[in-house]
Amino acid sequence: MRPDSERGRAPGTASASSTPIKNSTTIPTGSRSALQARQAWAYRLVRRCEAPPPTYGSAAWFALPEGSAGKVAAVVVAAEAWASSADTLAEDLRRELDERRRADKAQDDVEYVERYEAHRKQWGHLSVVVAPYADRRARETAEASS
Repeated sequence: MRPDSERGRAPGTASASSTPIKNSTTIPTGSRSALQARQAWAYRLVRRCEAPPPTYGSAAWFALPEGSAGKVAAVVVAAEAWASSADTLAEDLRRELDERRRADKAQDDVEYVERYEAHRKQWGHLSVVVAPYADRRARETAEASS
């Protein structure tokens, strides 16, 4: 038996699903207008749901009938959350790496000061005070001229 979409057509003619569909709402991905179009589309679908949708994949979600506004809204909310995280992924990773780098540097600084202090405590009594070059040069010049 042929599908309803092909009934009433002569054999060999193309079905409606095999003809290319021209989408007038195609927007280049990654652009600001694509983001706004995606969010507007998601908003329209979620608004059809009369109550807050259940969490996607939860028991309440599975209990909803297929194609119900609540089930669709839950899927759209989950998809939008995933897409939104992808929108800011590079920025989020950069921020996380910067925070880790600062924390590592701060820890390195603390460890350096601890090692420096331990070294000074152990070897500080052996240190020799070296006069600055200008002072040494002045003294040598004075000694040479006398």
